[in-house]
Amino acid sequence: MPAPAHDDLGARSVPPQGGVRRCDVLVVGAGAAGLLAALAARGAVGPDGAARTPAADAPSVVLLNNEARLGLKLLVSGGGRCNVTHARVDEHDYQTGAPHVLRGLLRAFPVASVRAFFERRGCPLYEEPPGKLFPVSDDARQVLGVLLAAVERAGALLLAPAEVVDLAPPLAGEDGPWRVALADGGAWRARRVVVATGGLSLPKTGSRGFGLEVLARLGHTIEPPLPALTPLLLSDEGPLRGLAGVTSPFVLTLAPRGAPPEQVAGARFRPLARAAGSLLVTHKGASGPAALDVSGPCARALARREEVALLADVWSLHQPDGPWASYLDLPRPPGACLAADEAPRPPTREAFLAAAAPLLEDRARGLGNALAERLPRSLVQALLRASGLDPARPIRQVDARGWGRVHVALTQADLRLVGVDGYQKAEVTAGGVVLQELERTTLESRRHPGLFCCGEVVDVTGRLGGFNFQWAWASGFAAGAGAAATLARG
Repeated sequence: MPAPAHDDLGARSVPPQGGVRRCDVLVVGAGAAGLLAALAARGAVGPDGAARTPAADAPSVVLLNNEARLGLKLLVSGGGRCNVTHARVDEHDYQTGAPHVLRGLLRAFPVASVRAFFERRGCPLYEEPPGKLFPVSDDARQVLGVLLAAVERAGALLLAPAEVVDLAPPLAGEDGPWRVALADGGAWRARRVVVATGGLSLPKTGSRGFGLEVLARLGHTIEPPLPALTPLLLSDEGPLRGLAGVTSPFVLTLAPRGAPPEQVAGARFRPLARAAGSLLVTHKGASGPAALDVSGPCARALARREEVALLADVWSLHQPDGPWASYLDLPRPPGACLAADEAPRPPTREAFLAAAAPLLEDRARGLGNALAERLPRSLVQALLRASGLDPARPIRQVDARGWGRVHVALTQADLRLVGVDGYQKAEVTAGGVVLQELERTTLESRRHPGLFCCGEVVDVTGRLGGFNFQWAWASGFAAGAGAAATLARG
């Protein structure tokens, strides 16, 4: 076998070879999920993240990657720093059709195991508010280097570039191998196959949607893929027009269009999505953690032609005793949102007026100037004007109806959602094979025994902040260990 080649990023690859070759476990895709799956299949990592020496009879494992350079998506994540995981993770941080299944998978290879995996291999992590974990080196290349070195030590063979063009199950009535065809004319026969090909997001990193296509062709139910963790597109006639460059904490609520304000503020209201964090107004709409976190549900609702409105609460996170208070004075806003159970719902009119009362004591003062004591001035003025209110109007001239409009303007402003940006900017792909068609502990296909799925090809989409990497590690471990376990059972 040729010696591994090294590129300028420290990635190691082996030129592909033609002909038909055989292995026990073939992992298609050498991203985060695929690399962890290969280690788990070889028995080189335990559920606690600790390194293990593969047994003499451990399955032979081969990884195929369609790009010559490895780990491209991992290398660009977190601005090149790689947000490895998050300090606190549970099923509520994800969009999926089977949260009860997801809960078990996350617990089987939790955050503690991920930390142990990297830190015991010389890559310590540190926590950045509000819980994002990065390598101390702030260099994604170290994260990739740890994974590749572990794969090499484990004795797994990594081939790149090696583009899979077809994947076929054993012939009917036979207990034979899976048949895998490559673009160069070569082929593999594997007793178990793990699909870890990613989705369609960031195509420059090699994401082409092959896994989604082949799983659909094999009869799996696929939740239609859509871009997620991507900027929002807002109408030019919306209330944020002219504010490009403004950054402020928002609570965004995706709700059925026309829901009354008192209903949206009610304790029993269940939004289609909600995110509380920093938002950056752009020329086309909005970006930043809050916008990205709701983008997947927004894309899904729009694709289904649902009548929805994206409502903005610019008030709640600016409160000195609110859940965002500790972040208000940071030189840079946190790069992730509050957890789902920490995101406040919009206040009722009465609660809003009570909280605003200290700002409104000078009745001769202009409404906009008074509220700008707590909120960005340009944002306050734009939202008031969009609601037909003059920011210069003295507080004493605002009547009961006017206060109702102020309340809605600052806590439930309709941002006039028109779409989301595409896969070129999307950090992940929402959708994929539904969890219900995979075994709940191993992610083995219920339709095709011997086929395992992990990572982005599965209908599990995390919010911003390391949650999608945590899913990659957890699902990769489940699929790889599951493939090895089924081989052991014969």
